[in-house]
Amino acid sequence: MVESVLFLVLASFVSYFIGTINFSKIIAWRARRKDITQLGSNNPGAMNMLRNFGFGLALLTFVAEVLKAGLTCLTFKLIYDHFDVWGGGDFVYYLAGFFLMLGYNFPIWNKFKGGKGVACMSGIFIFSPIWYVSLGWFVVCFFLFLIIDIGSVISFTFTGGLAIATTVFFWLQNYSVWVASYVTAMVWVLYILILFRHRANFKRLFNGTETKVGFKDKVKKVFKHNKGERIIDEANVESDVEAEIVIEEQNDYQKPSEEDKE
Repeated sequence: MVESVLFLVLASFVSYFIGTINFSKIIAWRARRKDITQLGSNNPGAMNMLRNFGFGLALLTFVAEVLKAGLTCLTFKLIYDHFDVWGGGDFVYYLAGFFLMLGYNFPIWNKFKGGKGVACMSGIFIFSPIWYVSLGWFVVCFFLFLIIDIGSVISFTFTGGLAIATTVFFWLQNYSVWVASYVTAMVWVLYILILFRHRANFKRLFNGTETKVGFKDKVKKVFKHNKGERIIDEANVESDVEAEIVIEEQNDYQKPSEEDKE
């Protein structure tokens, strides 16, 4: 019992500090020699990467954050399974995810100013008991993003759907009331945290001033270009680091507008 408690404490601390690792900062600097916190919305997250650097680096950031969260949770679950108490590995899986999210949103190394946590919360579910739901819901929200083109709305929809699915699963399966209650509480606290971190987006949505991302166009640029367009490597323009491919049309490079930057 004592060993189990000590392991839960250790998992919480380690997960928090792993959560403080922000891949948007790392990738933005390595690929563009730029500080993502000084661009666009100043938020160090995948959506701001999408606005400033396009689909390629945004996807890389999203995948890195998802794997960071998912593999951390899975590792502690597998280690904890042999204790077989307090709901076994499933409980510690979400506990690790909870503290990892706190680390991402409130990193001690950056005066507790972090990202909004959508990618991290997505990663918590990738190896969870409802992994198949998370993958299916991701595909649905991806196509919704192509239609709606408002990042904040998709973020609320995606993470909210996962919170609902987790709640239904844990209360319908053969989990104790204690485990179901605590897992449900942790997931909804994380969702409320995401909503809180998007409070500025809520204000713009209500005012009708929330900007669109241009998601469909950014995705298209990765897979095709029109006749007469020349594909260049933006790294040759701004840095010596190999970066994603972008399109320059008829040799006229246009900087993002203020509206696009948000």
